Amino acid sequence: MNQGRKLTIKEFAKEIGVSPATLDRVLNNRGNVKRETYEKVMEKIKELNYMPNKSASFLARMNDFSMAIVFPEHPEYFWRQVEKGIQVAIDEFRDYGLSVSVFRSEGYDLEPQKQMVQQLIDSGKYDAIALSPNDPLEMAELIDRGVDKGITICTFNSDSPLSKRLYYVGCDYRIAGRLAADVLCKFLGEKTRVGLVMSYTNFQMQQKITGFREVVDEYDHIELVGPLRLRQEDYDSPEVFADYFREVDGIYVSSARLDVVAKHLEELGLDKRPILIGHDMTEETRMYMERGIITATICQDPVNQGYLTVKSMFDYLVNGQKIGLKENITKLELVTKENALYYI
Repeated sequence: MNQGRKLTIKEFAKEIGVSPATLDRVLNNRGNVKRETYEKVMEKIKELNYMPNKSASFLARMNDFSMAIVFPEHPEYFWRQVEKGIQVAIDEFRDYGLSVSVFRSEGYDLEPQKQMVQQLIDSGKYDAIALSPNDPLEMAELIDRGVDKGITICTFNSDSPLSKRLYYVGCDYRIAGRLAADVLCKFLGEKTRVGLVMSYTNFQMQQKITGFREVVDEYDHIELVGPLRLRQEDYDSPEVFADYFREVDGIYVSSARLDVVAKHLEELGLDKRPILIGHDMTEETRMYMERGIITATICQDPVNQGYLTVKSMFDYLVNGQKIGLKENITKLELVTKENALYYI
């Protein structure tokens, strides 16, 4: 027996002298096996020190499954971390017949993403699609269309809860917004004015802002100024921020541009700089933390989001494992300059 690699169930069945179907029934305790055959198989398992893996029943069926993963190309730093988790899962499950293809949809735009997902559905190449939808409502109809054609579809990082998607992997963004507000208000102390920087209102942005407002409303002495609503191109214009920075004592950046806002805030050179809190971690974010420009950031476990998306689909497609929860919520972690090193 070759100890350099794992035997498939077909190969191991041949080694024992039984059919793959019989071995599958023994390994998965399905019954309908003669007592002497069962004892023969178990004796051989002990003799060869064979450890049946979680994909044994899948290997017996001799099937392959193909999965497509679709997410936006921006913010590049965030999706690069998600891809690390995806790659860990690919390396773990590729020997068991699961192939994964990654597709990045252009920018934040809805139409290119819709076209891409439609092409994947129409291609007939994929048993499953994992999607981070740019718009939860607009993508719901397309998700339902794919599900109706027999494709298993899940969402991750951004959800489409009204669709027929099987499950969602990602943060509870309402809680993320509440956490940001709670931390910001505590740092403010007796100061009173908070600002909110936001971009287009996709699902996760709406949830963050809802949670943020809920907590700010609980502080009687704190006033929400704004919010400052920006298009993506506005972030490149320092003058957009100048007057707003002067009006507030603290700022919550709900978009993925915390480091850009920090850059403009530093360059403004205010005598009394507002407290700045946002989301995610980059080398630039850590640098601005060290300089005292960014007070804290909230990380959403991007590597684990990528890994869990693939693993959950593997468990469902390959092992027939039911999805116990419609939402697989990943953890939120508060990061300051003291622990920032561990999130790069």
